[in-house]
Amino acid sequence: MRERKRRLELYSFYDHTGIERHLERMAEKGWMLEKVENNIWHYRRIRPKKLTFFVTYFPRASELDPEPGEEQKIFFDFCEHTGWKLAAVSAQQQIFYNESPDPVPIATDPQVELETVRRSARKSFLPGLWVLLACGLAVTVMSAIRLRQDPIGALSSVAWLFSSLAWLLVILYGASELAGYFAWCHGAEKAAARGEFLETSSRVWLGKVILAVTLAGLLYCLANMGMTGPGWQRLVSVGTVCGILGIFAIGWWLKGFLKRRKLKPGANRTLTFLFIFAAYLAFVGLMVYAGLQLAGREIEKSRDAAAGGYYRELPLSVEELLEVQPEFYETRTTEDRSPLLGCLEVDQMPDWEAAEALAYPYLQYTIVDVKAPFLYEICKKQLFKERDQSEDGSVPERHKRIYEPCDPKSWGAEEAWTLRSQDAGWEANVYLLCYPDRIVEIWFGWELSEEQMRTAGEMLAS
Repeated sequence: MRERKRRLELYSFYDHTGIERHLERMAEKGWMLEKVENNIWHYRRIRPKKLTFFVTYFPRASELDPEPGEEQKIFFDFCEHTGWKLAAVSAQQQIFYNESPDPVPIATDPQVELETVRRSARKSFLPGLWVLLACGLAVTVMSAIRLRQDPIGALSSVAWLFSSLAWLLVILYGASELAGYFAWCHGAEKAAARGEFLETSSRVWLGKVILAVTLAGLLYCLANMGMTGPGWQRLVSVGTVCGILGIFAIGWWLKGFLKRRKLKPGANRTLTFLFIFAAYLAFVGLMVYAGLQLAGREIEKSRDAAAGGYYRELPLSVEELLEVQPEFYETRTTEDRSPLLGCLEVDQMPDWEAAEALAYPYLQYTIVDVKAPFLYEICKKQLFKERDQSEDGSVPERHKRIYEPCDPKSWGAEEAWTLRSQDAGWEANVYLLCYPDRIVEIWFGWELSEEQMRTAGEMLAS
């Protein structure tokens, strides 16, 4: 039988009523609170009993205080003399319990208690929420800008979708906490004028829902990263997310370690911040370097595979259209897939270090798989705007590159466009092809024959 256990508790800082009732229920089940570390509460087994709990606040305290100050110790002694025993301390919160069936209240003046809660909230609770909301709004604005500029890149990225959802939930949580706190203060002010205490209303369920959705999104994000794209991209993506989470977990542990070593709050805060900042920069640099190295090895592997008579599986490759030596090509692929969009980018470029490859043409294409039909026109419009200069006022009329319709039957497509120069009349061998649930932009380094168009169209459509 376990003698101790830990639980994640999501009670608001000011929710003294919810905390007191929760701890009273836990005591009746045989569990007593003995320590609080952020939202992780430590319990020890006791004989089930009916206890009364009370939460008070001490504005000058800090979560980084290595031990209670002299004023707090005097207050603790006073409370113990009246039958209230200290269960745990968490920053400005002090949690007491009493075994008496009808204990003498610790707080007797509702106005004084309200002001104590307000002063304590201004110390850490409110600043933390305002910073959280500011960060959430800033990230949301940046996400909206990226969505407007690059909807395909944004909506095909599970990491972007998860990050956007997570920060929206952060905004929802922060706004709910602020609204609940100020509503309680307003009601408590009126109750204090009548000489009464006002109970708080808990929003624990909202925190649990937000946490569950966030964890589910994170697991899905990691699973998707581990299955999408080339090997180096999967490894770097999953490693980056896990590494960053690990850095913050170590930072959280370091903060507690320094507190137990009785380091002053200011020094603790500074050292913890410096560690997280330095570790984050070093880790990001390491992952960028690892990504470049792994990408280079991926190119070498694709080149070796081609020389051995087989090629990395691609929707379309140069050697399927032309008689070329695959070992003289470098193939780069990037891929993102989400429940809304899939985006595969392929570049087949000649190895310029090999003299035999200098006369070989290149092939580049982007395949966008549209899983949500309402996004089809948005994706097509983005691909149009990336090359078509029809609406670009900085380029003079009759000197623009524009997409002009061409025969879609040659490609087996529903719609097809080719990029032309208005003044020179030449074609750039760039085509935009529309299939059901798929849009392809493809750039050939040579003039295509009708047979090559049909072959490419058949392979790209499947």
